[in-house]
Amino acid sequence: MRTILVQIPNNQISAFLTEETKAQLQSLGHIEWNPYDRAFTKEELAARVKGAHIVITTWRTCPLDDEVLEHAEQLELVAHMAGSIRPVLPTTKVYDRGIRVLNSNYAIAVSVSESVLALILALGHRIIGVHEIMSTGGNAKLPALETYELRGKTVGLVGLGMVAREVIKLLQPFGVSILGYDPFLSEEKAAELGVRLASLHELLSSSDIISLHAPKVPETYRMIGVKELSLIQDGAMLINTARGDLIDEDALLAELRKNRFLAGVDVFSVEPLPPDSEFRRLGNVIARPHLAGVNPDSRLRIGTMMVEEIRRFYAGEPLAFEVKREQLAIMT
Repeated sequence: MRTILVQIPNNQISAFLTEETKAQLQSLGHIEWNPYDRAFTKEELAARVKGAHIVITTWRTCPLDDEVLEHAEQLELVAHMAGSIRPVLPTTKVYDRGIRVLNSNYAIAVSVSESVLALILALGHRIIGVHEIMSTGGNAKLPALETYELRGKTVGLVGLGMVAREVIKLLQPFGVSILGYDPFLSEEKAAELGVRLASLHELLSSSDIISLHAPKVPETYRMIGVKELSLIQDGAMLINTARGDLIDEDALLAELRKNRFLAGVDVFSVEPLPPDSEFRRLGNVIARPHLAGVNPDSRLRIGTMMVEEIRRFYAGEPLAFEVKREQLAIMT
């Protein structure tokens, strides 16, 4: 019987596993639970990983670095119950040893895509501004609070990965036209998604709504700078639920002060966002503290999907959420 080492702290298990999914996991092998309400130390993990065939990780659990992997003599699979695998897998040696890797990006992408749609609709219909006026006894029939529909607009998606593809599904009932910028996607695949590929500058200048979905890699650092922001149409909307480092935030604030366009920002280059940040005060911005992907529903979805993936692994079936070596280089 294989041993499954669960790194998730004891007091967080119920956030990921219902009693049903917990029982399903226990039926798949001998489970070694983390008995602490904290992450393992490196020494604790190194001692426990020796007999493990599968290791389950999540946010802020101890990384499986080179030193720890030296002790992982029987390890076959790393199942990451979170998004980016990089914080817990800072080495590529797992691939050299034939260890397979899973992550939970799809489970998170479903939640992020809903947040994108929510921000688009909230900004377009001025939900925050109208509520603030109404709550203080005024009425919202002001030219500055004119609302507009999503229906029929042009939406530009910067990056056409997993989250963007979920956004595309949610946008279908609104009859929008979709532009996409993604240097890793072919025109044929874009056409299958219902997207017309465009250069970044064409997308920015032609879209009523722009949503960022590029990964955080050196090539995308501040890819939206002064020039790019100047191309955004007056009255347009910019959504960022990806990574704060995709945008030159000083340049973004300079444009937002002009009140030319609206912004929904869930991620920032420094998190948590400082209390005195201007993003908190601008009337044409909805600022959120990196909430788009993680909530009680998405955590339980992560647990359900990863337990099913482990079952597939044992059964020798194709894995739905495997991270290959070549994918790691272009993932956030």
